[in-house]
Amino acid sequence: SDEFTNPGKRQMMHAKRMRKMDGLTKKIPAPKLVGPENAQVTLLGWGSTEGVIREAVEKLAAEEGIVANHLQVRWLVPLHADEILAILSKSKKVILVENNYSGQFARYLRSETGFAAHGHIRKWDGEPFMPHHIVEAVKKQLAGAEKISVPVHEILV
Repeated sequence: SDEFTNPGKRQMMHAKRMRKMDGLTKKIPAPKLVGPENAQVTLLGWGSTEGVIREAVEKLAAEEGIVANHLQVRWLVPLHADEILAILSKSKKVILVENNYSGQFARYLRSETGFAAHGHIRKWDGEPFMPHHIVEAVKKQLAGAEKISVPVHEILV
């Protein structure tokens, strides 16, 4: 008999896999906050948003006088939920930056930690974020003009 035909063995094997996941969390480094802890805004990203968020943080400081920091989540499973929540709960305002329509990571983060971001910047037009997209959205959200920003890539011909 094997795990496909024996319910007891199936449960045992599933529990074994979950123990491996617990051990894996300890081996994968938790996300680290980049920038000053007392920033006006924390930009939270995952996946391919890291580089453009880093550039946007620099532009916000240099061109707008807005102090921002950045938390980039590299692993969604296993998620370092406790460490992420500890960082975000100290942030003044958290804006989540993601390349999709539905706010997939926002929903996942909330389901795993209970944390809901204060604002969102979402882009789904098939083009990458540009730093100025994030800068403009952060300015609008800090001013209270919007909670969800949807930048559109400008195509010049």
